[in-house]
Formats: sequence, C-alpha cells, structure tokens
Amino acid sequence: MRKTQVDHVVDSICNRGCQYVNTLLSDTDARCRCQELLSLDQDQQRKVMDELKSVMSVYQQTGSCRV
Repeated sequence: MRKTQVDHVVDSICNRGCQYVNTLLSDTDARCRCQELLSLDQDQQRKVMDELKSVMSVYQQTGSCRV
C-alpha cells in the first residue's frame, strides 16, 4: 500500500520521539511551529493529530513510552 503525505508526516513526527509528540498534542504554539504540519492543509493536519493521539494512546496503555 502506498503511503500518503499524512502517513509520511506522522512517521516523521513520531521519529522525533514521544516527548515531541506529546508536546504537539498539548501545545498549540508548538503545532504552529511544526514544519511538517505547516506543509499540510487543515484537514490533513487534523488527520495527523488524530493519528498521533491514537499512537500515543497505545503507548500510554502499554507503558512503553513516558507520557
């Protein structure tokens, strides 16, 4: 299956680590400065944020990443 631009952005952000992802999820100013998000339209940004929330919920349940 071919990756979308949203998939690439999610991967790129996740590669920066849990702390960075949590910062984006909790800090509007950080989202406004995130170059990966700025390259997307609003609908794509929403999809990225929804996917990041989903990813982090798994880490929170397993305890394998500090939240």
